[in-house]
Amino acid sequence: MRQAVLTGLLVAAGVAGAAASPPPTVSFRLAAPEVRQGAAVEMTVWIRPGPPGRPVVRFAGREWALYRERDRWRTYLATDPTTAPGVRGVTVEAVGPAGPVVLARTTLTVRRVPFARRRLTLDPDDLARLDPALLQDEARRVARALRVLADRQLWQGRFTLPVGGRLTSRYGVISVYQGEVRGFHRGVDLAAPEGTPVRAAAGGVVRLAEELPVSGNAVLVDHGLGIVTSYLHLSAVEVAPGQPVRRGDQVGRVGATGLATGPHLHWGLRVNGVYVDPLAWVQTDSP
Repeated sequence: MRQAVLTGLLVAAGVAGAAASPPPTVSFRLAAPEVRQGAAVEMTVWIRPGPPGRPVVRFAGREWALYRERDRWRTYLATDPTTAPGVRGVTVEAVGPAGPVVLARTTLTVRRVPFARRRLTLDPDDLARLDPALLQDEARRVARALRVLADRQLWQGRFTLPVGGRLTSRYGVISVYQGEVRGFHRGVDLAAPEGTPVRAAAGGVVRLAEELPVSGNAVLVDHGLGIVTSYLHLSAVEVAPGQPVRRGDQVGRVGATGLATGPHLHWGLRVNGVYVDPLAWVQTDSP
């Protein structure tokens, strides 16, 4: 992957309360100068002698946490099908009592991806699972399980496919149920016989292992640095919250629980809360 090494020259000079001490020197590196919709890019930041507050990155209308690693900070900036394409601003900021202080600025180009559409007709029982109350309940339970995540990298190398199976639905496909658009597909569907073992794609810690109203029997694994994989519609869950797993450890079995039209694994990967294409993490050591 082509590297884009950029040095931030904008520092916190002239900010009220900062004149008494010299502004920090900030340098940063984006692993690539552009990112396609549904992908992520690694960002590394060096702040010397140290940030005048909690350091964060702002990109695509939201705040991204920075994770401390010895003399540097790291994060992954992610996009999905709703991220507007074009040249987007990226700022490194320090958030203190007086508010945010901009330390450095750069840009990242977001490339448009032509996502397909899929039309599904559901029976009344399956359609009932899309009740807003059930969706909200599931979202609350997932948010509670992911409230605390590891602030260091727990995986090594590239991710692996959690199950061998036929790819039946790709990431980003716009889902249309009964003629109504229901958002984009937040992962990939891998069809396999019911009961097929499902394995952790990388090392991490299980944060959720329970039945959910829409996703069925589900496992969520925290890999650190805001990276979380999800394994949905399982027929059986074979891990527990708080349990450490290594790449290849069995976490469950393929099923058709929740909102599913047949036995398959829905495999998802979120980056600091944004769902991206998990296959990109299988093809290279970093997305």
